[in-house]
Amino acid sequence: MPVDETILKKVVLLGESAVGKTSLIRRFVDDQFDDDYISTIGAKVSKKVVPVSLQGNNYEVKLMVWDIIGSQGYESTQSRHIAGLNGAILVVDLTRPETVKILEEYWIPLLTEVSGGVLPTVLFVGNKNDLVSDKEDIEDMVQNLKGLESKYCKNLDLRKESGCGGWLLTSAKTGANVEKGFESLIRGMVVEHPSFDPLNRQMEEVVAEGIYAISDRETTRSVMDLIVIDMPFIMLSTDKSTQILQEAILELGFSKDRPTPQNVRDFTDLVLKKAADAGAKPDTIEEYRKKWLVEIAKFG
Repeated sequence: MPVDETILKKVVLLGESAVGKTSLIRRFVDDQFDDDYISTIGAKVSKKVVPVSLQGNNYEVKLMVWDIIGSQGYESTQSRHIAGLNGAILVVDLTRPETVKILEEYWIPLLTEVSGGVLPTVLFVGNKNDLVSDKEDIEDMVQNLKGLESKYCKNLDLRKESGCGGWLLTSAKTGANVEKGFESLIRGMVVEHPSFDPLNRQMEEVVAEGIYAISDRETTRSVMDLIVIDMPFIMLSTDKSTQILQEAILELGFSKDRPTPQNVRDFTDLVLKKAADAGAKPDTIEEYRKKWLVEIAKFG
């Protein structure tokens, strides 16, 4: 089938830790599932090419799917990774109703701020459908998702004409509706494609930089946020920096949601050692060590 147009799209999955964002991406990209839970720190980018036929045209959509840290309090990191997106999948855990509230109180406001007050194409996903057997619980969560859809989905009528809706129940474990969910978002982004403004990316990056600049670093978690967002500048690679961050936090074994000052010092030492071992420039390492230690020193 001849391709009329090739489109590059950036998608980010947003939601609280452990709702299954990483598992959804892995199921969609590699058709695999792993029960072992490893909390994301930093960002991982997966790629997949998806053919789409819509309104008489054949598109080749080159999708970049971003998996980012799900803990609250890492706004600098999250806003940088959100900037420039074309669509978002906002994920809740069907076994944890509080994850809906967290979407409305944290993730949607952050996404709205970075995108300049206008949400991009979004899909609301209730994940872990395989773990819920109570029909009343499911119905309550469906009503929550429908409420989010009606409140936040842009141009929903136009998107539904193209076969995509604003919410879906999925299971990364069984694969139920995962492909359908991503394809729904993709079709929505293709519908929106003619009106895409390339200046939005620049604006969003300015907003993200502003969030980074005005952060007061009043908690140890906010210093962790600083380290996570700075690491790609040391390694000159998002993938390599994420690998180092992930390895360090697994080796040290502390919670990134409740780090002590000593946790952050140990984390600083270990990630910079790993950066040096991976070939980062000594002057750059020392520059960032001094920067981070100044912030850590505020906590004694």
